Amino acid sequence: MELSVDRSLRHWWVFLIRGILFILVGIYMICSPATSFVALGFLFGLIVFFTGIAELLHVTGHRNSTNRGWHLALGIIDIILGVVLMGHVAAAIAILRIVVGIWFLLRGISLISFSRAVGRSWVLVLGGIVTAIFGLLIIFNAGFGAMTIILFTAIAFIITGIFNAWLGYKMKPR
Repeated sequence: MELSVDRSLRHWWVFLIRGILFILVGIYMICSPATSFVALGFLFGLIVFFTGIAELLHVTGHRNSTNRGWHLALGIIDIILGVVLMGHVAAAIAILRIVVGIWFLLRGISLISFSRAVGRSWVLVLGGIVTAIFGLLIIFNAGFGAMTIILFTAIAFIITGIFNAWLGYKMKPR
């Protein structure tokens, strides 16, 4: 499959600038992990807040839904939780670490369960065990959890930046 880029786009430089900014933010996160983790905690609260707004918009837009009460309650809880997390970044940081740790723990269990589907694959069992242990480390070791989240996010930003800059370069008229 070949990637086709429309070279007639006039704003190729936007992708280039966005890529450079992603790379710089990723590098900053690696160089200043404590500040970066606080910022991620605040953003986590902000995301929860906007999720609550989305739930309330769903309730107002779907008046005939049978689960309206449930969505209304979730929306109100999310908005309150989002405001609390944005106001108490330490709580957001703790919750973020636990959520990410539980996610890895569940991914590990999922890999182990999939190993049965492919005939007891020892690779999947090993991967599941390592992933589950990784999740438990994130949950129960605050320093490891914080650094893992920062490092993964920083790497994702840098990779995203590289590909955005590459796309901007490819879109540049020649």
